[in-house]
Amino acid sequence: MQRRIKLQHLRLLAALGMFPTLHRAAEEIGISQPAASKLIADLEDVVQYRLFERKGRAFIPNGLGIVLIRRAQAMLRELEQASDELNALVDGRGGRVVIGAIDGPTVNFLADTLAAMRVEFPFIDIEVEKGSSVRLFEMLVRGDVEVALARVTEEFNQRDFSYQEIGPEHFSVVGRIGHPLAHGTPLDTAQLQLQDWIIQKRGSTLRSWFDSLFHKEGLELPVHIVNTNSLLMTLAYIDRTDALSVLSGPVARQQASCGQLSIIPVMPDMSGTSYGLILSRERPITPALQSFLMLFGRVAGMKLQAPEL
Repeated sequence: MQRRIKLQHLRLLAALGMFPTLHRAAEEIGISQPAASKLIADLEDVVQYRLFERKGRAFIPNGLGIVLIRRAQAMLRELEQASDELNALVDGRGGRVVIGAIDGPTVNFLADTLAAMRVEFPFIDIEVEKGSSVRLFEMLVRGDVEVALARVTEEFNQRDFSYQEIGPEHFSVVGRIGHPLAHGTPLDTAQLQLQDWIIQKRGSTLRSWFDSLFHKEGLELPVHIVNTNSLLMTLAYIDRTDALSVLSGPVARQQASCGQLSIIPVMPDMSGTSYGLILSRERPITPALQSFLMLFGRVAGMKLQAPEL
């Protein structure tokens, strides 16, 4: 059966499951009645059993015919779904995209983009990896993510990767709800140097920025610093102490709106280094990734260009 049954046999069987006469079934699949009669004869020769009872013009399937009709209809549905899935992959309505992002764009542009994709491209499977710019770039090199919303690292090179700048990431100094410094005058760098802190570990871009905040003023780092890359640990610690921390501005505003922390007014410029969208030049952009980039560009108000391979 596997060698001899053809797609036209399946189509005729499915049509005979919907229409009682061979003439109407043949008409449904666009063939003549004699051609349909030959297809039925071929089928019955393949299975070596009669499949239909002829009563006047009616073709009534027996038990074996009912089984084949049901199976034919199921196979045709599978083929139709496969066709729809392939078309969705080709035109960007389906597929899978793995995105890497640092904190700021995760809360800001990325969340808005994913909400838009849920409406416009609901069949695209999205996976988001979060981490430092260094970690995300390593994942991009390995192919674990297809695009990174991150800062340029020392390993970045224009030969293998493209970079389209989005803008600087703004930071906020935060403390617990009801922190005594939350509603006072803005703190200068010398006053910040006297506080207890919980901050990202050395080696991260944010930690390098934090250290330079004091060094450029000729000040030593604060005496008491707890080092962690965990946002949950940071939130739990500042909730129990008067320690301060530095978070991405969008993250801080979101947590403050949820009553998780207070934003502390400060005098120093809290603008960090710029971040952008990083893509590999060695891997082609899939239709699903192209759909993501189109929406991200719309949300971020920028025109994204595919990298030259």
